[in-house]
Amino acid sequence: MNPNRLAYVVVSAVVMLSLGVAPEAAAQMAVIDSANLGQNIQTAAQSVIAVEQLKAQLSQLEQTYQMFTNPTNVMSMAAGMENQSIENPMPMANAMAGLVGGATAPSGAAASYFNQNHVFAPTDGSAASAQLNANGNAIANIEGIASTNLAAIQQRMQDLPNLESDLNAATSITQVDAINGRIAAESQFVQAQQAQAQNLQVLASEQASSQQQQQKEQFVEDMTNASSDYSQAAAADNTGQ
Repeated sequence: MNPNRLAYVVVSAVVMLSLGVAPEAAAQMAVIDSANLGQNIQTAAQSVIAVEQLKAQLSQLEQTYQMFTNPTNVMSMAAGMENQSIENPMPMANAMAGLVGGATAPSGAAASYFNQNHVFAPTDGSAASAQLNANGNAIANIEGIASTNLAAIQQRMQDLPNLESDLNAATSITQVDAINGRIAAESQFVQAQQAQAQNLQVLASEQASSQQQQQKEQFVEDMTNASSDYSQAAAADNTGQ
C-alpha cells in the first residue's frame, strides 16, 4: 500500500476514535483536546511512514543478500571451451621425442602436412634413407602440432564473445565476479598455449640443427668408409703385385 494512503487511513481511524461520543445516558457533548489530537495524528502518520521505510530497507537488504549469495555455475559459461582439445592441445611431453625426432609416424593434422610435403621415400634400408624418412616425419609432426595449437587458440577466441555476453547480462555482483574469474582462467590457458608454442619453436629449431648435424656426420662417415675402402683396395693391389 502507498505510504501516504496508509497514513491517511491511520489518521482517519485516530480521528474517529478521538471524536467518539459519550454514552447517551450522560447527555453531554464530547470534549475534544485539539492540541493532543493533532499530536496523535502527526505521531501516527510518522509511525506509518517509518514502518514503510523499514520495509523498503529490508527488501533492499534481501536483494543485496541474494546478489552476494546466489551461486554461479562457472562451468556452464562458454561450454564450448570445456574441451580438453582446446584447453591443452599439445601432446604429452614424453611423446615429443618420437614426434619431433621422426620416429613416430605422422597422424591427424600431421598426416595432411606429410602428404602435402612428401615426394619420395627411399626403401633401400640404409641408415641414410632411414634418417631421411625420419626427418620427413619430424617436419610433418611439428607442423601438425603447431597448426593444432593454433586452431585451439582460434576456437577459444571465437567462444570468448559468449563470456562477454554473459558479463553484460549479469544481474548480481556474484555473477560478475564469477565471469571475470572465468575470463582470467581463459587468459591463463591462452598464455600457457603461447608458452607451449614457444617451446615447440625451440624444439623445431633444434631439430633443424640436428638434421644439419646428421648430414655432416653422414658425409664424414661416407668419406671415412670411402677412404677405408680405397686403402683396402690399394693394399690388395700391392699384395697381388
